[in-house]
Amino acid sequence: MPILKAIAGHGGTAGIRRYLEKGNRALARDVMNLPMEEWVGETPGEHSIFVDWDVEMDRTREAYGTNAPWRGLDARTFEHFVISPDPEDGIDLDALRRLSRAWTERHFKNFEVAIVYHDDNERGIPHAHIVVNNANLKTGYRCHISKPETLNQELQDMAREMGLSGLSNVMPKRGGKERESGPRSRQAVYFGRAEREIMRSGGYSWVGDIRARVALAKNTSRTEGEFRIALAKLGISIEDNSEKARRDDWIFALADDPTKRVSGERLGFTYGKQMLRNRFERQGAYIPEARTATQIRQRAASAVALNDLADLSRLSAVLETCAKFNVRSLDDFDRRLSTLQRRGNEGSEGYRRLIEARSYATEKGLMQHDGDTPAAATRMRGNQGSSQRVREQEAERARARERGVR
Repeated sequence: MPILKAIAGHGGTAGIRRYLEKGNRALARDVMNLPMEEWVGETPGEHSIFVDWDVEMDRTREAYGTNAPWRGLDARTFEHFVISPDPEDGIDLDALRRLSRAWTERHFKNFEVAIVYHDDNERGIPHAHIVVNNANLKTGYRCHISKPETLNQELQDMAREMGLSGLSNVMPKRGGKERESGPRSRQAVYFGRAEREIMRSGGYSWVGDIRARVALAKNTSRTEGEFRIALAKLGISIEDNSEKARRDDWIFALADDPTKRVSGERLGFTYGKQMLRNRFERQGAYIPEARTATQIRQRAASAVALNDLADLSRLSAVLETCAKFNVRSLDDFDRRLSTLQRRGNEGSEGYRRLIEARSYATEKGLMQHDGDTPAAATRMRGNQGSSQRVREQEAERARARERGVR
């Protein structure tokens, strides 16, 4: 029954490599996507792999923009897994390598991976240290493990298929104390069944409306005070939930229709009170450049005043994409897209989102090139007022029929 231990990594990977390879303690190494897509392995004394995997991983994260903090938290730059076989199985190094490679390829095929094997425990049993970089080479997204228990379940299944003993599918905790009552969902953005049905039909969802406004407020605010001011300007009220509630959270509501109210964690884990306060307390969370933030707030306030919910949602999605890829200028868009092109990932979801976000930011004059002056952006926005009256008329016609639908 192999044991799987998961450890979150922060910062550069030079330290973990130094720890794993110091004093010639490594029995062997395997790497994937560094740079070859297939596995490349070595055994000391026979042949070596000439790759500084820590340097390559750090460069990749820099190119993909995944070193930056995300949603108010310090970036988890890599995942470190340890596979420790059951001593009673008597597994040798070759069998451990087969198991480790197969498990890694199943879950992290599109990531840069380095595996270092040791036998420096009391009984000299080989075990594997697996380091997974946080950038998905196909999508450009950060590594996200939505169901960590699945990692252990499949490791046990694979072990049994190899004739090894398998443990019950329970994965050790990552560490830290659990709250007495955990969140309903740890999905960053959570869509309930009713909201999903409305989205499929193309109708108006007041829950989605609130989420879009809260997202705009949090991504343009550095402090809780700024966040509350931004919410008010966007027509959202905020208050604490009941002391009897299972978790401490905020309640967000439409200011002009207070019956439309929802708790933060119902919108998604990152919209909850705890995560939002963590974001505001940490330095370095993504915030667009000052000019961009001002323009975004103005456009969002205008969309709310006009009840232009389509533009509000699109603006929110663009800002989320910019936060995900740490984009602060039009040149940042170009750098991220160029990296994905070099990787042959033009068909990825991340590439599509970057293209759409860049198009919107350029069209609306929300961002400039590095070193541009505000005058250029002002000229770009000069012609946008001509359609204002038409938008107002359309919004008035839509307002009555939309507000009565969830």
